[in-house]
Amino acid sequence: MTVAAIGYLRIEAQDNAAWMEFGTQVLGLMEAPREDSAGARFLRMDAHPFRFMVESGTSDRLVATGLEYRNQGDWRAVCDALAGAGHSFSAGSAEEAERRCVSGYISLQDPSGNTIELYYGRKLDYVPFNSPVGVQRFVTGDEYTGDTGFGHAVLPAAQTEDTIAFYTDLIGLAVCDDLYPPIPDSRVIFMHADNPRQHSLALYNQPHPAGVVHMMVEVDTLDEVGLALERVKQAGLPLLATLGRHVNDNMCSFYVLAPGGIAVEYGYDGLLVDWDNYTPTVSTEGDLWGHEYSFPGVND
Repeated sequence: MTVAAIGYLRIEAQDNAAWMEFGTQVLGLMEAPREDSAGARFLRMDAHPFRFMVESGTSDRLVATGLEYRNQGDWRAVCDALAGAGHSFSAGSAEEAERRCVSGYISLQDPSGNTIELYYGRKLDYVPFNSPVGVQRFVTGDEYTGDTGFGHAVLPAAQTEDTIAFYTDLIGLAVCDDLYPPIPDSRVIFMHADNPRQHSLALYNQPHPAGVVHMMVEVDTLDEVGLALERVKQAGLPLLATLGRHVNDNMCSFYVLAPGGIAVEYGYDGLLVDWDNYTPTVSTEGDLWGHEYSFPGVND
């Protein structure tokens, strides 16, 4: 009953054409043409059929986070654990599972109201990844590390302690770092899955209007980060944070605001961890250097 990786995000966008332009021409992801009855569009970064589903809507927000289990047995065990603990969930229909390219899934909300989709049996697409702007590779795992997911996401969790317990006791994640940044009343709890990526999901102890504090994608060279930063500048998109390096996961990255305001971290050199020889940490600083933050409407 352990989460293997963070598999995908479902994103609602008021202008999904602008989001797709951002995803392909700025981030360097590949559009995955698919028929969809709801008009969603899809972005690939590896052999998974998509990592981001972009759905048209009346707001700009995260709709759901997909967490993957290695097999049906692990998935059924977490379903049984959730039911035994009194958590209600809905089983996805065969049609909705096919839309997500999975063998089966359930949907539910965590104690802070974030929607998660727990699934197994992702159906891969072996058409080679081809970035429209020439990104050679996104870091999502290999034959040595296994699937490490698309990157990570940080979710708002006002009901902090209940939400931590939900993910660690029932869902199958484990805390790797507890950050108390030098910002009043702020706390970020980082959690890892059963893969070497330092964290796959994190919780922030405050609400957020977009339903996600940020999402992260990783490339495998610093030059790719620099080229992406140039594309951000050329597109005239607002930077949320300048280039910097984090303390806990070693990520060298910047943060950009996607159309509609969802923050995306674009990074390189994330830490890979041997969990059998790791002791969870408590941090009081988020960055070794850089990451000068600028919040639109606040720092103006």
